[in-house]
Amino acid sequence: MLDRRRFIGAATIGTGAAIAGLAGSGPAFGQGAQALASPQVDFPENPRDFGGGGSAAGAVNRAEIDLFDCEVEGNWPQDLDGVFYRVGPDPQYPKDPKWAGDIPFDGEGHVSMFRIKDGHVDYKTRYVRNQRWKAQHEARRSLFGMYRNPLTDDPSVEGLSRGTANTQLFLHHGKLLVYKEDSPPVHLDPLTLETIDDYYTFGGKLNSQTHTAHPKIDPLTGEYIGFGYEASGLLSKDIFVFSADRAGQVNWSTTVQAPYAGMMHDFAVTQSHIVLYLTNMVADAERIRAGGVHFTYDPGKPCYMGVMRRGGDGKDLKWFTGANLFCTHVMGGWSDGDKIVTDWDGGEGNQFPFFPSKAPFEPAKATGLIRRFTIDLSSRTNDRYQTETLFPEVNGVLSRQDDRFHTLPYRYGYLNSGAGWAIIDHADSSVQQVTVPDYRLSEMTFVPRKADAPEGDGYLIGIGSSIKENGRSDLILVDTKDPAAGPVARVKMPFQVVGQVHGFWADASQIPGASAA
Repeated sequence: MLDRRRFIGAATIGTGAAIAGLAGSGPAFGQGAQALASPQVDFPENPRDFGGGGSAAGAVNRAEIDLFDCEVEGNWPQDLDGVFYRVGPDPQYPKDPKWAGDIPFDGEGHVSMFRIKDGHVDYKTRYVRNQRWKAQHEARRSLFGMYRNPLTDDPSVEGLSRGTANTQLFLHHGKLLVYKEDSPPVHLDPLTLETIDDYYTFGGKLNSQTHTAHPKIDPLTGEYIGFGYEASGLLSKDIFVFSADRAGQVNWSTTVQAPYAGMMHDFAVTQSHIVLYLTNMVADAERIRAGGVHFTYDPGKPCYMGVMRRGGDGKDLKWFTGANLFCTHVMGGWSDGDKIVTDWDGGEGNQFPFFPSKAPFEPAKATGLIRRFTIDLSSRTNDRYQTETLFPEVNGVLSRQDDRFHTLPYRYGYLNSGAGWAIIDHADSSVQQVTVPDYRLSEMTFVPRKADAPEGDGYLIGIGSSIKENGRSDLILVDTKDPAAGPVARVKMPFQVVGQVHGFWADASQIPGASAA
């Protein structure tokens, strides 16, 4: 059993028990048509089931909360003015017993925000009221079956978006966009978290049924760069790649083909190129038809890295192969003449043991290390990427960087490590660890000290869950000038906050109306 807190940190995938080995079915809701119409809300007791244990086990949160003027401890910077946004899956309803073996990644998106100004912190959470959430809210029961498998859905939701909007969120062109990679984003008001558009398509220019959970913003142009895989529908090999200007107007797009339909969770963007990565978590048509989840890990399939020019027609896209590394998150990437360099966290084998696999799960191979990929574009005959492992003494997941350095050579990277938060300095090949005794730390986000602060000069912000207090949460702030000193300030929450997968920091200057509010 791989403890989920070890996998992606505390308070990340829901707020419950381990996610590995999810199988079996939970107790039935009842018998007959009445139970199918609207059963009472009763999550299964089996911790391996979807939402298993329910509220009592901390497996679901489901409460939308407003907490004005949270308790703050320490020296919170008075000039820090912005919002720390978070999102994660939080089951809205128990699944039909047939689908109780579904995975936690299929929980409905629950967004939380910490509004920070003048040393005061306000906390707010809201479910993303997308098409899926609204249909289930009206029916008072779950209507969607297994993870990314429309064949398991209730007939009443045919034609509705299955998107959960539970993975990441970004602020761009004044809009808070929330993502799940199987669907277009959802547009929320960045101050109230009200859902504005449950199927946001950039003015109709997103010619894709999907959108990555990890878009990039070019710091020089302000452009937004995104993509969607399985873009034309279930199991398709189409990849839609596009960019939008500062105002959110799509200014370039093209559609290219993947070698096969599989997971492409993150991607890298340089000043000149798009870098796609196809992991051998394969879209499994046979399993989907049988009522299973979308993906199966297949170590016999090669991983591919595809490189294409930004702004082109996509005909130059070339797929490179090399070591089969299970990489899901980019730390940074840039162009160096004819070379493309990208850094990812990843293992030598399957890191998602809750998905079906054609090989036994091996924890040692799942260990995430920083992997550097280099591609030489100067040779027309080269079809291989080169890899090396950086900082082998540090393992972890959910790699990040100072978001102001997307597309550019970068110095500092951040990683959720076994010890806490690791700060990677590529310039002097050093690692500093942030540890908070008796706390499990979720993914951190970098916050610049000022808008024009040098790279890496600022704070790391993220949630810590108290081991001694049954998971009660603190929002923790660490100064990157002295990470060994630990937190300089905390927000002491009176409960365990809703979980997250990823988070994002937005300065108040980027948020329309923030100053007036």
